[in-house]
Amino acid sequence: MAVLLVYGSQTGQSEAVAEQIATIAGERGLEVTLVCGDKTDCKLLHHVPQVAVFVVSSTGEGDPPDNFEELWTKLNTEPPRQLDYTVLGLGDSNYTEFGGFPTMLNQHLKDSGCNEFYDFALADDAVGLELVIEPWIEDLWEPLTNIIKRNEKLVISKDINLKFNVELCKGPKNEDNPLVDLILDFKFNNDSSPMIFPDGIKSFILPFIDGKLEEAEIASTKRITSDSELVKQTFEYEIKTTESYSAGDSFGILCQNSDQEIENILNQLAEDPCHAHSIMDITVKPDVKKRLIPRHFLNCSSIYYYLKYVLDIHALPKKIFLRYLAECCSDEEEKRFLAFLASRDGNDELKQLIYDQGLSLLDLLNMFPSCRPSIVGLIQFLPRLMPRYYSVSRITDDGTIKFVFNWIENKRKHEPSIPGVCTSYLKTLRSGDKVYIYKRKNDNFKPNDSRSMILIGAGTGVSPFLGFLDHVYKEGVNTTVTLVTGNRYKNLDSIYREEFMFYLTKSVLTSYYAAHSRDKCCKHRYVQDIIRDYTDFFVNKFDEGATVFVCGDAKGLGASVFGAFAEIISKRKYMSIEEAEAYLVQKKKQGLYLEDIWS
Repeated sequence: MAVLLVYGSQTGQSEAVAEQIATIAGERGLEVTLVCGDKTDCKLLHHVPQVAVFVVSSTGEGDPPDNFEELWTKLNTEPPRQLDYTVLGLGDSNYTEFGGFPTMLNQHLKDSGCNEFYDFALADDAVGLELVIEPWIEDLWEPLTNIIKRNEKLVISKDINLKFNVELCKGPKNEDNPLVDLILDFKFNNDSSPMIFPDGIKSFILPFIDGKLEEAEIASTKRITSDSELVKQTFEYEIKTTESYSAGDSFGILCQNSDQEIENILNQLAEDPCHAHSIMDITVKPDVKKRLIPRHFLNCSSIYYYLKYVLDIHALPKKIFLRYLAECCSDEEEKRFLAFLASRDGNDELKQLIYDQGLSLLDLLNMFPSCRPSIVGLIQFLPRLMPRYYSVSRITDDGTIKFVFNWIENKRKHEPSIPGVCTSYLKTLRSGDKVYIYKRKNDNFKPNDSRSMILIGAGTGVSPFLGFLDHVYKEGVNTTVTLVTGNRYKNLDSIYREEFMFYLTKSVLTSYYAAHSRDKCCKHRYVQDIIRDYTDFFVNKFDEGATVFVCGDAKGLGASVFGAFAEIISKRKYMSIEEAEAYLVQKKKQGLYLEDIWS
């Protein structure tokens, strides 16, 4: 398995160090792909399993190097969840923001649920980079080799006719057939006081927090789309908060797994379900290195607390987790099949059967009923349940905030897994219920009062733009605003259409274009069709210095809108597509093309 060796370098030092690591890795027989940050295929960082070594420096006031900036944006909008990684940072303590970006990158990957397999290090050019770099590289090879071996696991020969003709390698533990080692142990202790949510969670780092975690109250809930089966169920919730929000802000919600899902898991754990609420004293086995201990490790907690608040039971399973689940099966055929999925020979079937269908622990336990994992195995191999983020659509006069979300009923064959962990949780809440939230840092995605604005969103992605228009209206901002929206049907799921029409009549909204993908009579099906159809208008807006705001799905809307702009700029400015894309990247760096997109 090739290791990704990714560098971000402003002056060439990080690149030189990365090349040094690649050379030594080759001498040790390790396969390494050396690549500059912005030339990295981000899909590789989401591949499971994947090992990455980052060598990066800072520029300016702790900013990423120019050749890492685009990758940094992608890592923020669509962070990898199960990457095995380490970071070597280069800096100079003569500057105020010493090591700013390497530290930020390392923390972001941690917060996203990635596994830091080797300790972060920061070399200081003021005293000599080699003082840190040389010992760091020297000690890198053992943990790197171990993580590669752990991920590769078994090679299974195809001899037995078991759906995919597989045979589990048998025999004692050895380098070719390693068993999965659990690093945690526990005993029940009913003398300890139970944790009460969000105790324990408060000790975790909350990504991008700006302020404090607060217990907020749901003020109101309502559905804002038609009850037709043709459209998604979209809801608007209002929350009472003590924090001060403004247009463009977003917030994180501490979500919870459903009790029905938890009950299904409890019935298949190795531990007796009657101990679900018993307090566990969890210990780390001797000689386990600190970096291998899960960062969501909590003591004096119960099985239920872990399953409810701490573990992401909907995460796509890593191969090492599948290998562990295989060992928990009493049925030999189920054991062989899970082990096959965890092997290199099973990559195609793993993608087709598990990853493409988005199957998780609940589905696997249904598919393999003889599997009886232990709670400590789940703690070791499942990632932390991370907060989910929502854009504020409107701030009321009394300071409450509104936001919208889609809820999609599960129609999959393996029933316990429900798409949308947080939306399913939100759907259970009613007026007066409490929810834990925190304000998310936002330095960029805010109305620009000094420039004209182009606002582009589809589905719930239009919601923050209502706040933009509220701001322009209330503050009397003298600017031009163009809004481009997309949804399925004009009269069934056009979110905030009446409010947008109101602002159009008040001349707060200068231009309003809407695409409807399922309405046959509609001229434009998607927002990118509007961009292409009004090429001169949008190119002229760019030339005038307008700020573009894009909000929505990264793979769908984000990529399509960027591609459409690249096409019209290429056409009107006689550029190649590559030059037009570079032009847009420069607009991003200037803060004139801003995205709030999600995976």
